[in-house]
Amino acid sequence: MSDLIQSEAPAYRPPKRPPREDGRSPVLAADSSRIRLFDLHRQETVERARLRRLQPILETVAHRVGSSLTSAIRQPAHVQFVSFEQRTWEEHSAALPDPTFVSSAVLLPLEGRVVMHLPVNLVLELLDYYLGGDGFSQPDRRQLTEIERAIVGTITEIIWNELPPPFATLVALNVALVQNSTSALLVQVGRPGVMCLVVEMSIAIGDHEPETILLSLPPTVLLPVLEQIEHHQNAEGLEGRSDRKEARRRILAVPVDLKVCYPTIGLTPDELLSLRVGDVIHLDQEPTDGPSELQLMVQDTHLGTGVLVENGNKLACTVVTKKETRDD
Repeated sequence: MSDLIQSEAPAYRPPKRPPREDGRSPVLAADSSRIRLFDLHRQETVERARLRRLQPILETVAHRVGSSLTSAIRQPAHVQFVSFEQRTWEEHSAALPDPTFVSSAVLLPLEGRVVMHLPVNLVLELLDYYLGGDGFSQPDRRQLTEIERAIVGTITEIIWNELPPPFATLVALNVALVQNSTSALLVQVGRPGVMCLVVEMSIAIGDHEPETILLSLPPTVLLPVLEQIEHHQNAEGLEGRSDRKEARRRILAVPVDLKVCYPTIGLTPDELLSLRVGDVIHLDQEPTDGPSELQLMVQDTHLGTGVLVENGNKLACTVVTKKETRDD
């Protein structure tokens, strides 16, 4: 019966595909449809876990910028770090209004240009306060005049000067080649498709609504800083472990008092009052098969038990039991 079933079920054969005109295999032709050209200009993004290590420094930058602007415009300026995201420079610059105000600078010795975007209404508000105004009389327009662009350079210089100090423990930075422009499309950050870290900060001056400051860091600036942060944190971890070992070694080298205590005995008040010089007190009142165990004490902590022995002409104590301790 099984032979009959096998004879009636022919083996499966895949259908034959007609050959291609160019002589190539049809299977290769089907797989080649999923092949894409590799874009050499494509930039890989940085892991967000690595970027979080930069957040405390950015928060410090925001705090310092707020303090400096408060002194310059004589009004409370609250600057806070909001968030960051990775975008290509083309996407970021295309999303900004045009015309607007952008300021760029080179952070030596790192390569690459860092770009800071300030909305025009924020610039006009800062200028009004800087020149002694009340901050509510700025004109309603989208572009700065030549005189305003010249004066705002002083304010942007204040902001740029507060960027290097928080990085001082990692790398010594100097601000150079500061340029102001009315359009982000006129600023060249790097090769096409370069992936930048766009940092968002909010600034609120007095009772005004918060505005947004955007700081764009190219990979030529971002990656060396992240490497320095990781190197610094790894060095601190190794140093911390070394310090713990040294502290443990020193603690274990501190001398302590070990007491060998006889078992406690009971005496009545009458027996205590009748004691005289030369009297003998029997420490072991109950007969035992072997030597009496003595308690080993370190301050008020029970360490173990021992027995009295003779070591030559000296009296000594042999450790019989020891309390188990954790080696933490």
